Amino acid sequence: MKFPSLISGCTINWLQPWPKNALISVAEHFITDFPMECTEETKKSVIYVLGSIQDSVAGVCDEYFQR
Repeated sequence: MKFPSLISGCTINWLQPWPKNALISVAEHFITDFPMECTEETKKSVIYVLGSIQDSVAGVCDEYFQR
């Protein structure tokens, strides 16, 4: 009631879950050529974390939906 635009102005995209390996591959595609001032090992860790975060958010969303 206090924030009507939050309800009427939002769009929710319901997407099917992606496998964790696919999420990591997408992160790798976009980050591999991106210039970063770090070691190659750190860059690989960043890529893995980005895919893992997406995967864990999807899991938490499923838990929330079940409640």
